[in-house]
Formats: sequence, C-alpha cells, structure tokens
Amino acid sequence: MPLGTTVSGDGIDPGGDAVARRRLLKAVGVGTTVGIAGCGRDGGNEDEDGDDDSGDVELIGPDGTQVELVLACIEGNDAVETAAEIIAAEVADLGVAVSLERVSYDRLLRQYVRNRYLGDGDPEWTAGPNNAGPREETASESAWDLMFGVAFNTYPRTPAAIDAFWLERAPTNYYGYVPEADIESRLEAFRTTTDPDERRAPIAEVLGALSEEQPVNFLAMSDDVIGYRRSVRGPVEAYGGNWDRATWYVGEDRNGNGNEGGPTASDEWVWGVEGEAEGLYFPERTDSRATARIGLTLDGAYDVDENDTVRPLWMDITDAGSGQVYVCELRDTLRWGDDYGRMTADDWVYQIENVHTIDGGRDHPWNEPTPPSNRVDDWAAVENVERTGEFEFQLELESVNPDFPLEPVLWGSYCAPKELYEAHVPDADALRASDAFAELSFTGNLGPYTLERWDRTREFVTVRNEEYYMREHADDDDMDDAWRDAPYFERYRYRVIGDRADRLEALADGELTATSVPPERYADIRGTEAVEIYEIPQPFLTIVAYNQRANGWAELRTREVRQALSMAVEKPAITEDAFRGLAEWTHTFQPRWSSWYDDSQITPFGVDESYNKDRARELLAEHTTSGYEYEPA
Repeated sequence: MPLGTTVSGDGIDPGGDAVARRRLLKAVGVGTTVGIAGCGRDGGNEDEDGDDDSGDVELIGPDGTQVELVLACIEGNDAVETAAEIIAAEVADLGVAVSLERVSYDRLLRQYVRNRYLGDGDPEWTAGPNNAGPREETASESAWDLMFGVAFNTYPRTPAAIDAFWLERAPTNYYGYVPEADIESRLEAFRTTTDPDERRAPIAEVLGALSEEQPVNFLAMSDDVIGYRRSVRGPVEAYGGNWDRATWYVGEDRNGNGNEGGPTASDEWVWGVEGEAEGLYFPERTDSRATARIGLTLDGAYDVDENDTVRPLWMDITDAGSGQVYVCELRDTLRWGDDYGRMTADDWVYQIENVHTIDGGRDHPWNEPTPPSNRVDDWAAVENVERTGEFEFQLELESVNPDFPLEPVLWGSYCAPKELYEAHVPDADALRASDAFAELSFTGNLGPYTLERWDRTREFVTVRNEEYYMREHADDDDMDDAWRDAPYFERYRYRVIGDRADRLEALADGELTATSVPPERYADIRGTEAVEIYEIPQPFLTIVAYNQRANGWAELRTREVRQALSMAVEKPAITEDAFRGLAEWTHTFQPRWSSWYDDSQITPFGVDESYNKDRARELLAEHTTSGYEYEPA
C-alpha cells in the first residue's frame, strides 16, 4: 500500500478523496504557524483531578539507570511540537526520562519509519521498506521509542483496508506490532460478508481489540482547515465531496471582483505550500506532496463522492454479480503523450502484472528482489487480471469483497504506458529516474493540466490542458455541463513559501488562491474579508506510535506497558491546548462520523477516569520484566 504525507496538510489541495486514498500516512499539522510552545505540563505537578501521587520516583532499568525514552516528532510546527511537549511531560510523570527529537517529516520517514533487516542474508519474510521483517530482527536507522506527528488513514468507507496497519506483516506496520487478537480473520470476515448487519460484529471486535491492545495511542482526529480566496466556487465541507475540483472556478467576491455569471477561465490557481515533492514516480512516490501534483496531470481510474458513489474518470468499474469479479471499462477517448497512442487495457494489465504484481512480488521482470512498486500488498488481493477487450479488463479477486471499488486498490490509481515500462525492463532504477516520470511527459489528455516546469525549491507549475478528455463527456449521465470547458484556470501551481505567517499574509493579500490555516489563526482568518474558511472532514487519525522493533524499548512489546503510557496522556489537553479545539480525541481506529464506527467494545485511555497516572505506574511496576523497579529520585 502507498506510504505518504492535520490540522490540514502543507497547503496541500485536499481535492477529492483520491489524493487521500493514495496515501496511508500524513504529517500532522504541517500547515500550522505560531503555536503555544512551552505550555506543556510540569512533570512534578498534580493533574487536574488530583489523582497523581507520583512523588519523586524514577523507573530504574536492569542496568541501574533511569529508563529514558526517545520521542521523535516533526519539527517546525508549533502545534505539533506543543503536543509533543505535553506528551513528553505526561510520560515523564511516570518516572521515565523523555528526550524529544525534532526532525523534518521527510527525515522522519527516511530514518525513523523505514527499517531494515539486521541479520545476514534475507529475513524470514518482508513486507517492504516500512516493515522489513520480524520485529526482533529489524530496526530503523535512527533509534526511537515514541513517535508523534504522523496520522494514519482510517479508511472509513472500507475499514477492512486498515489491515495495512494492524497485521504483523502489514506494509505500514513500521512500529513492529504483533496483534494478540485474530484481527486478520475478523477483517476477512467483514470483507467477505455482504449482509450489512452481519458485517458490524467483526468490525466492532477489531475496533475493540485495537483499543485494548494499544499498538499505538489513538489520539485525535481533525478536519482539514483550508483558507480559500472568497471568490473561489466549488469546495464543499464534506468527506469525498471535492472529487470534481477540475470544475472549480473563480466567481465574484463581495466586492464584485472576479468572474460574473458562471465559470470562465481565470489566470491561475496558486497553492501556498511549505515544501516541494521529492519525486513523481507514482508506483512508489505516494506521499501527499507527490500525489497532489501528479493528480493535476493524471485523473486516475475513478473517484468516489460524498455518497460513496463511484464517479468514473478514466474508467468505470462494475460488479459482475458475485462480488468477486469486477469489470473495468476504459473510456475510448484517452490518449497518452510521447506518441504512446491510446490508453488501452493492455497498459493496465501490464502494470498490474509486472509492476504492482498480483502474486506478492514473487514473479516480475525487474533486477531487484521486489518490483518497483510500494503497492504490491494492495494487489495481492487480486487473483487474476485479464484483458477482455481493447478498452476492457477484468479483475478476479481471491475472495468475495463487495467493497472492492471503494478500497485503496484501483480507486484513484494512476497508470503509465506499457511501452514505457517495457523500454526500461529490467532496470528498475532507470525506470524511476526516467525523464518520462520526472517530467510527466506521457500524460497526454489524461488530466486537466500539463506540467510546464518544476523547480523543486520554488514551484510546481502546470498549464491548462487544451485536450482534456473530460470535456467530451459533459453530456454523460453521471457528469454535468461544468465539465464542458474544464479546467477553469490557465495555470495551476504550487508555490513554496516556507514561512507559515508569510503564506497566510500572501493569502490575505490575494497572492494565493488557497493554503492551510493553523488552529491558532483560525478565528482571525475566518473573520477576514478576502478569505473563506472550509473545514473538510478527512480520514486521518493522529497517533503516538510505540516502537516495538529491535531499536525500541523492548518493554513496549507488552500490552500493559503500552496501556500505561496511553493512560498517562490526557487527550483533551492535546485537542484543546495544542490544537485549539479543532481536533476531537479518539479511542480507536475509526472516526465517529464513519457509518462503521462502533464503541460497544472500546477500552478508553486518556479521558476522564481512564486518564490515571497512579494506575499507569502500577502497570509499569507489575508488567515490566525482571530488573525494573521504582526507586526514589
């Protein structure tokens, strides 16, 4: 499955749901500016309820010294750093020393999330660079124990897709969790059962087991808070409601500025962002910065709207009747650039079989142990792919799955020409580094914009695609007239403005069309004449990860130890003090607004009576291994 990058992103266009679907991880609060750093709790104070009798004690380890944990967090975002300070102070109240390491998001992914096998030869198994093998035999480049600043995609439409996080061999299980409950069979029962009522029991069991086992501390969820120029027409405050962003335009604002009477082409759309993407090779580059930019030039297979309705873009997908075989029908108006001709079923079948693969990456033509894709695990659910016509192919799943069109496999997927791949076989590195991907030169009429230039330190600039295929489909039953002249901007660009205060000033001055708004500026910006604030529900849940691999504190492999740490962190302090009330605390891995949310088996931590440091210290004293004990400081 794809790896990637809340209070909103780094000015990243939330677009439709496709961009969110194409990433599992997201940086928390990267759009935030001035925070309240320094307001973290004093480790010696009593908590608000007065139930903290910590005294001056230290948890001493077998080596005779105080236990010290490393908390890695994303730097440069005051709300995130403030939350990390609160977490560090709360854990320190348990008699544990906590050192805070602030690093960039990209470095966090490279040196803390990614891990490698420590032995000789090959591991017993591997699930990719973020889960290199058994937890006792693998470690990240930089050691850590706790991690804050990453949010996980809860997949509220298709919760069986959370197996990307919560199975031992899950591709995004970078923290080395080994579940005690049989989560895999429960998710499989949910996935293969078609009766909606019967599906509720297994997902409730999974949500309950996760809350009890605490593989991570399920902390909070928040909306994407985006400031748009008030004259922008199109965005809505609904999860999945912005799938049609290619039809957005500039209308009149309160002062009569802008276009009158409906959509007409305007000069440009400018997103203010913190930094640029690192690459555009989409089989592997699925972070939010990359996917947002790629999505300007490539629409992807299809999208899903706020009503869970499939909206065909390049293709439509239909159930052949069994919930196990799906027919994918491409539009016949799709054309590649670089003289590759028309997009056909052959392109998709080749990419699925030889790049993503459907056998777990065992059989492929590349000169590396695994194929050049980080979506191998996604496609392992497909048993067979078959071309059934020039513009039609068929997917046969290993088992019944009525939710397949809504799962993160084909939905929003990009494709590249078969001939492009074949030209680089077997050299995977040459494929990644090819000009075709670096310049997105093969995108043809397949997206609303075409890449004009990319300065990785300053801007990513696209121009209106005069050949955009969707204009030919405005009269289709599932489309409307707004697509007839889409898109409605001559240029669409991401402009790097590293300082958050400068981004907000540029938005207020009309230099930007949109950027993310930090919690502490929410009230100020919402009242400005030039800016309209949208709070857009998103599926990412902020967590505190517990490193259970070889270079993490070994005691974190014990459920009760993880429970103790979660019990010691007051979640409302994070949501109110750090995120200014623009986040909602959670106890398990679904948002409350999900139709699959069920709290009947939930074990709470960190709220009301479940915020209890005395009990947390008791758990540490009782469940750490021999050689650990509390001593006076």
